[in-house]
Amino acid sequence: MELVARSGWGARPPKQTAVRIAEPVRHLFLHHSAGSDGGPEQVRRIQQFHQDTRGWSDVAYSVLYSPQHRTFFEGRGLGVSGAHTKGYNRTGHAVCVLGNYELEPLPVHVIEDLAMFAAWHKSAGHGPAVYTPHREVGATSCPGRNLVAVLDVINGAAGDRLDPLPDPEPDDADDDEVDPFGRRHDVDWAAWERYLERPS
Repeated sequence: MELVARSGWGARPPKQTAVRIAEPVRHLFLHHSAGSDGGPEQVRRIQQFHQDTRGWSDVAYSVLYSPQHRTFFEGRGLGVSGAHTKGYNRTGHAVCVLGNYELEPLPVHVIEDLAMFAAWHKSAGHGPAVYTPHREVGATSCPGRNLVAVLDVINGAAGDRLDPLPDPEPDDADDDEVDPFGRRHDVDWAAWERYLERPS
């Protein structure tokens, strides 16, 4: 699992200067694209649609996630006003999961990936570690019934990651990466740290 910056997926520049918002934000919204999961190509298509057809400044979401590629793509970015959730664009961030989860089954690994992102979102000071489904604040089925069905599991797993675990005994250590919460995984944490350290 990795985080790809805008330059890495070939983002167009925004049409207008980004509007910074105060962090930590109050909300972390969860959306789905209601389309296909085509990784970076699909992210580019979504940005093109939002800019050229919707007339928006940029892709609507803070971050987009591809289950197929197990990759998070930087959208407008964190700490930036979006166009994702009417009435909450200046008080929340939004993650858009590529795919249509009103119709499609959810890959099991999505639970872990979204939980990891939410835990990082809170631990890094960006906002809560609990997702709010888009449909809770708008007249929509987004992010789809199959994603909503496991949302409590995702939020619970994110909370578990925020509970520190004791350091492993030396005999148990191996070459796998260990995250700041004590759990092994294959995330490129250096990429996440570079995101945090970039100029505002």
